[in-house]
Amino acid sequence: MARERATINVDIWSDDDFRDLTGGAQSLYFKLTSHPKLDYCGCVEFHPGRLAAMSREMSPGDVMVAAQELSDKYFIVVDQMTDEALVRSFLRHDGLMKQPRLAVSAAKAFGSIASSKIRAVVVHELQRLRKSEPDLAAWDKPQVLTVLKQNAVPVRETKTDLDWDFPEFLPFPTGNATPDV
Repeated sequence: MARERATINVDIWSDDDFRDLTGGAQSLYFKLTSHPKLDYCGCVEFHPGRLAAMSREMSPGDVMVAAQELSDKYFIVVDQMTDEALVRSFLRHDGLMKQPRLAVSAAKAFGSIASSKIRAVVVHELQRLRKSEPDLAAWDKPQVLTVLKQNAVPVRETKTDLDWDFPEFLPFPTGNATPDV
Protein backbone atom coordinates (compact mmCIF):
# COMPACT_ATOMS: atom_id res chain seq x y z
CA MET A 1 0.00 0.00 0.00
CA ALA A 2 1.43 3.38 -1.01
CA ARG A 3 1.60 6.29 1.37
CA GLU A 4 -1.10 8.90 0.78
CA ARG A 5 0.16 11.76 2.95
CA ALA A 6 3.25 13.15 4.58
CA THR A 7 3.49 14.32 8.16
CA ILE A 8 5.54 17.43 8.73
CA ASN A 9 5.87 18.46 12.36
CA VAL A 10 5.73 22.23 12.62
CA ASP A 11 8.16 22.06 15.53
CA ILE A 12 10.86 21.49 12.92
CA TRP A 13 11.09 25.30 12.87
CA SER A 14 12.18 25.20 16.53
CA ASP A 15 15.19 23.05 15.62
CA ASP A 16 18.29 25.25 15.39
CA ASP A 17 20.06 22.70 13.17
CA PHE A 18 17.20 22.76 10.65
CA ARG A 19 16.98 26.55 10.70
CA ASP A 20 20.72 26.69 10.06
CA LEU A 21 20.29 24.86 6.73
CA THR A 22 20.22 26.72 3.44
CA GLY A 23 16.92 27.10 1.62
CA GLY A 24 18.06 24.55 -0.96
CA ALA A 25 18.73 21.95 1.72
CA GLN A 26 15.41 22.65 3.44
CA SER A 27 13.65 22.35 0.08
CA LEU A 28 15.30 19.01 -0.66
CA TYR A 29 14.41 17.76 2.82
CA PHE A 30 10.73 18.53 2.23
CA LYS A 31 10.91 16.97 -1.25
CA LEU A 32 12.25 13.78 0.22
CA THR A 33 9.80 13.63 3.15
CA SER A 34 6.82 14.18 0.86
CA HIS A 35 8.10 12.17 -2.11
CA PRO A 36 5.44 9.84 -3.55
CA LYS A 37 7.89 6.90 -3.49
CA LEU A 38 9.08 7.39 0.11
CA ASP A 39 8.56 4.06 1.86
CA TYR A 40 7.41 3.34 5.40
CA CYS A 41 11.02 3.32 6.64
CA GLY A 42 11.71 6.78 5.22
CA CYS A 43 13.79 5.50 2.31
CA VAL A 44 13.46 6.76 -1.26
CA GLU A 45 15.30 6.40 -4.54
CA PHE A 46 18.00 9.05 -4.89
CA HIS A 47 18.23 10.36 -8.45
CA PRO A 48 19.47 13.98 -8.50
CA GLY A 49 18.12 14.63 -12.00
CA ARG A 50 14.62 13.45 -11.10
CA LEU A 51 14.64 15.37 -7.82
CA ALA A 52 15.81 18.50 -9.65
CA ALA A 53 13.00 18.13 -12.19
CA MET A 54 10.49 18.56 -9.34
CA SER A 55 11.43 22.28 -9.14
CA ARG A 56 11.86 24.78 -11.92
CA GLU A 57 14.98 26.39 -10.46
CA MET A 58 16.87 23.32 -9.22
CA SER A 59 19.59 21.53 -11.18
CA PRO A 60 21.07 18.10 -10.42
CA GLY A 61 24.14 19.94 -9.10
CA ASP A 62 21.92 21.94 -6.73
CA VAL A 63 20.43 18.65 -5.49
CA MET A 64 23.90 17.26 -4.85
CA VAL A 65 24.97 20.39 -2.93
CA ALA A 66 21.78 20.26 -0.82
CA ALA A 67 22.11 16.50 -0.27
CA GLN A 68 25.69 16.91 0.91
CA GLU A 69 24.58 19.60 3.35
CA LEU A 70 21.75 17.42 4.68
CA SER A 71 24.13 14.49 4.95
CA ASP A 72 26.75 16.60 6.75
CA LYS A 73 24.11 17.61 9.32
CA TYR A 74 22.78 14.01 9.61
CA PHE A 75 19.29 14.77 8.31
CA ILE A 76 19.64 12.19 5.54
CA VAL A 77 21.82 9.23 4.67
CA VAL A 78 22.64 8.75 1.00
CA ASP A 79 24.04 5.60 -0.55
CA GLN A 80 25.02 6.35 -4.14
CA MET A 81 25.94 2.71 -4.77
CA THR A 82 22.27 1.73 -4.39
CA ASP A 83 20.72 5.09 -5.40
CA GLU A 84 18.87 5.37 -2.08
CA ALA A 85 18.41 8.10 0.49
CA LEU A 86 17.02 7.80 4.00
CA VAL A 87 15.25 10.57 5.89
CA ARG A 88 16.89 9.59 9.16
CA SER A 89 14.26 10.70 11.67
CA PHE A 90 11.25 9.60 9.61
CA LEU A 91 10.35 6.58 11.75
CA ARG A 92 10.59 8.59 14.95
CA HIS A 93 8.55 11.57 13.75
CA ASP A 94 5.96 10.20 11.32
CA GLY A 95 3.96 8.40 14.02
CA LEU A 96 3.49 5.22 12.03
CA MET A 97 5.10 3.07 14.74
CA LYS A 98 2.12 3.97 16.95
CA GLN A 99 -0.07 2.01 14.54
CA PRO A 100 0.70 -1.73 14.58
CA ARG A 101 -0.33 -2.38 10.98
CA LEU A 102 1.85 0.46 9.70
CA ALA A 103 4.70 -0.82 11.87
CA VAL A 104 4.42 -4.14 10.02
CA SER A 105 4.43 -2.22 6.73
CA ALA A 106 7.65 -0.50 7.84
CA ALA A 107 9.19 -3.88 8.66
CA LYS A 108 8.27 -5.13 5.19
CA ALA A 109 9.70 -1.98 3.59
CA PHE A 110 12.93 -2.61 5.50
CA GLY A 111 13.37 -5.82 3.49
CA SER A 112 13.36 -3.80 0.26
CA ILE A 113 16.22 -1.49 1.26
CA ALA A 114 19.30 -2.52 -0.71
CA SER A 115 21.87 -0.41 1.16
CA SER A 116 23.38 -2.11 4.20
CA LYS A 117 24.46 1.31 5.49
CA ILE A 118 20.89 2.63 5.34
CA ARG A 119 19.48 -0.61 6.80
CA ALA A 120 21.83 -0.30 9.80
CA VAL A 121 20.78 3.31 10.41
CA VAL A 122 17.08 2.34 10.23
CA VAL A 123 17.66 -0.32 12.89
CA HIS A 124 19.53 2.15 15.09
CA GLU A 125 16.73 4.71 14.76
CA LEU A 126 14.15 2.05 15.64
CA GLN A 127 16.18 1.06 18.69
CA ARG A 128 16.31 4.71 19.77
CA LEU A 129 12.55 4.96 19.37
CA ARG A 130 12.01 1.78 21.36
CA LYS A 131 14.09 3.20 24.23
CA SER A 132 12.19 6.50 24.23
CA GLU A 133 8.72 4.98 23.71
CA PRO A 134 8.82 1.41 25.09
CA ASP A 135 5.04 1.06 25.30
CA LEU A 136 4.27 1.29 21.58
CA ALA A 137 2.24 -1.62 20.24
CA ALA A 138 4.72 -1.95 17.36
CA TRP A 139 7.19 -3.73 19.64
CA ASP A 140 4.78 -6.68 19.96
CA LYS A 141 4.90 -7.41 16.22
CA PRO A 142 7.26 -10.26 15.26
CA GLN A 143 8.19 -8.53 11.98
CA VAL A 144 9.34 -5.44 13.86
CA LEU A 145 11.25 -7.53 16.41
CA THR A 146 13.10 -9.23 13.54
CA VAL A 147 14.20 -5.83 12.21
CA LEU A 148 15.34 -4.75 15.68
CA LYS A 149 17.74 -7.75 15.81
CA GLN A 150 19.63 -6.67 12.69
CA ASN A 151 22.92 -4.75 12.61
CA ALA A 152 22.58 -1.21 13.93
CA VAL A 153 24.89 1.74 13.28
CA PRO A 154 24.45 5.32 14.50
CA VAL A 155 24.21 7.81 11.65
CA ARG A 156 27.35 9.64 12.80
CA GLU A 157 29.37 6.50 11.96
CA THR A 158 28.12 6.44 8.36
CA LYS A 159 29.41 9.82 7.22
CA THR A 160 30.23 9.78 3.53
CA ASP A 161 31.02 12.49 1.06
CA LEU A 162 28.87 12.29 -2.03
CA ASP A 163 30.61 11.45 -5.29
CA TRP A 164 31.07 14.51 -7.50
CA ASP A 165 32.86 12.65 -10.32
CA PHE A 166 29.88 12.94 -12.60
CA PRO A 167 30.06 16.17 -14.70
CA GLU A 168 26.27 16.55 -14.76
CA PHE A 169 26.28 16.92 -10.96
CA LEU A 170 28.96 19.57 -10.76
CA PRO A 171 27.50 22.89 -9.62
CA PHE A 172 30.29 24.73 -11.44
CA PRO A 173 32.16 24.25 -14.72
CA THR A 174 35.23 22.04 -14.72
CA GLY A 175 38.62 23.44 -15.82
CA ASN A 176 38.22 21.92 -19.32
CA ALA A 177 34.71 23.21 -19.90
CA THR A 178 34.16 25.97 -22.41
CA PRO A 179 31.25 28.25 -21.51
CA ASP A 180 28.45 28.51 -24.05
CA VAL A 181 28.34 32.03 -25.41
